[in-house]
Amino acid sequence: MQKEKLLSELYNGNLCPIAKEVVQGSEYQKCMAELAEIEEKFSDLLDAEEKEKLQDFVTAQGKLCCINAEERFTQGFRMGAKLILEIMNKDDGELEFLEN
Repeated sequence: MQKEKLLSELYNGNLCPIAKEVVQGSEYQKCMAELAEIEEKFSDLLDAEEKEKLQDFVTAQGKLCCINAEERFTQGFRMGAKLILEIMNKDDGELEFLEN
């Protein structure tokens, strides 16, 4: 993808920063598998009403994680943009470059 097409790609829905595949054998994949196994074992100990409450808890926890991830993404993007703007500004230090 060319740099000048980035905005066009974003506009047309061809960029999705959160769309990623989980790498098999990665720490992320191992953690997901462990979490699923623990949840299943825990769920087996519960009756129907308790399983529903567990599912409500898991859903609420997932929503909170999504909100947090979006917030962190936004903050990181803003910080990156601020860094670019600062880089583009004239040096505001107390020393100036000597011109030959």
